[in-house]
Amino acid sequence: MIIKIIIFCFIIITTKIMFMLFFQVEDKKLSMMKESSDFVEFLRIYSCLMKMSFEEILSSYTFKYENVKSVFNKLFIDLKDGLAKNESFDTYVNEQIGSAPEFNSKISKIMEFYGSSMSDVLDNKLSFLKNDVDKYINEYEHEYKERKKLLNKLSFLIGSLIAIVLI
Repeated sequence: MIIKIIIFCFIIITTKIMFMLFFQVEDKKLSMMKESSDFVEFLRIYSCLMKMSFEEILSSYTFKYENVKSVFNKLFIDLKDGLAKNESFDTYVNEQIGSAPEFNSKISKIMEFYGSSMSDVLDNKLSFLKNDVDKYINEYEHEYKERKKLLNKLSFLIGSLIAIVLI
């Protein structure tokens, strides 16, 4: 009987851990999206107010995630090469961050107006973009928290059901 109780608890805990690992991936993606938003604000301040070049801004910003750093490095290279906004950059953002297409297109909007606008106009556009990205992240985070709550409850039920069937 004790062995069955131990197996029962082990199955429930294992199921819970599997769901937690899934949440870690989503949490990391959300953190990378927030870091991208923070960099847009940093870019706005240092580009428009401090008149620094994109390369100087990239070198002075401390990224938490290498994936986000590589996204903005690619953005810099594309801007330097004179490439306009294209689908390959959206795809690259998706590969690095794993974010939704809506978020990727918002980030790639920087390519549309960076370097071609005057400082005041660029400041307004980047500020608007930052607000737009933050709004999207807040909506995504709210939706994610609801989904996470539901899946947490579901993971306990699934673990219990599996344990009952196996025992």
